[in-house]
Amino acid sequence: MAGGKKRKKTLEPDKQPKASLKEKFSEILDLPKEIVLNIPKLTIIGNGDMMLENYKSIIEYDDARIRINTGIGVVRITGSRLFIREITSEDIIICGEILGLEFVK
Repeated sequence: MAGGKKRKKTLEPDKQPKASLKEKFSEILDLPKEIVLNIPKLTIIGNGDMMLENYKSIIEYDDARIRINTGIGVVRITGSRLFIREITSEDIIICGEILGLEFVK
């Protein structure tokens, strides 16, 4: 640079993702985000029982691995002696020894 001056870098403001209209709507009306935005809600008790709400479909199911499609990607549950205890159009209850849980986009 001419004259030995260094340019001072300007820091950009934090680029937070803007809240969508649905997110704002759910906050204003105090509605659960998982319902309004159709995102999965996981409830796990220890490593033996899990309830997954707001799913789309079951991709893979055996006693060591279950993969479930959701609105934001795939939920992969690994373990042993896994089984689906209950399934409805809104939620799935999985039992067995859950050893791993992964979200895949």
